Amino acid sequence: MKPTEVLREVLYPLTDLAILLAMLLFLALSALVSAAGLFGIWLAVILVPAFFRYALYVLEARAHGRAAEPPGGELFNWVENNWSLFPLLLLLICGWLLGLVAHRVSLAAALLLAAVLCTLIPASMGILGLSHSPLQSLNPLALQRVMAACGRQYFWIPAVLLLAVAGVLLLDRAGAPTIVVSAAAIYAYFVLFSLTGAVLHSREMTARVDIPEALQASDAVLGQRLQVERKKVAGHAYGFVSRGNRAGGLRHIERWIAREDDAGVAYEWFFRELLGWENTDAALFLAQDYLQRLLAEERDIAAIKLISRCLLEDATFRPLTGDGQAVLQLLERHGRDDLIGQLDLR
Repeated sequence: MKPTEVLREVLYPLTDLAILLAMLLFLALSALVSAAGLFGIWLAVILVPAFFRYALYVLEARAHGRAAEPPGGELFNWVENNWSLFPLLLLLICGWLLGLVAHRVSLAAALLLAAVLCTLIPASMGILGLSHSPLQSLNPLALQRVMAACGRQYFWIPAVLLLAVAGVLLLDRAGAPTIVVSAAAIYAYFVLFSLTGAVLHSREMTARVDIPEALQASDAVLGQRLQVERKKVAGHAYGFVSRGNRAGGLRHIERWIAREDDAGVAYEWFFRELLGWENTDAALFLAQDYLQRLLAEERDIAAIKLISRCLLEDATFRPLTGDGQAVLQLLERHGRDDLIGQLDLR
């Protein structure tokens, strides 16, 4: 990515009408919060999560190479998509940690820690936007793999972030009006997420990490009865696995999958459901069978995404022994030497 391209990406939030309107909306609402006194606290409870959630939606849209949707009412729902509130929690933790280091150690140490955090946070948000997993967004191995996959382009993001933070602090110290400082801070935050999404898209990271959009849509239209039955099956399987009978739990799930009209969709649903368990080993073993089906159906992209997701969860993941050659041929066709190296297939 050339400096001119980086500059274009920095200016992107000002050129995209949906993002620009969103920034103006959040700026107006933040001014209202400041002017509303005690009532502003209640407004902030609604506004702050929506702000962090929408920025993550921008990252996800840009990573997929599409324009972001204008902000809608679902942003202000605390119940929907709780994973998208994780940036708020992460920012609070980072702020507390920086304050603690500055107070207990030194300002220089706090600045050094800030530089480290500015380097790691974009990768963390990128993983969160593509995998929807807060746990994976904190996985050091996953962070390293994303940064390595993005290469030198990645380091434009923390560089821009550090400059943006410095600019906001300079405006504040110079005594700029509160509305100007707030506007700069909002813009800097959206630049971070938009630029991160653009870098991920340029490195085709959506083919490595994300949850396929078509399968997400299938959840939205999934019959309530089927959803309930799948939950029951997963719960029963959890009982087996929690008592040390992982094979029995997986057999129970696979017997159910064999009854469904679309086994591929069912495999994907149970894979994501099992990833939510405390121990994700069962999900990875289920993924081996799911991968075998994808290979047989020649669904190359879905297979590559599944492999990438499993490696993000556990770097020791391997396909079934009999599938090794088919996986190697698949990855060679798509030029995925990075995954071949991680799987140690040669």
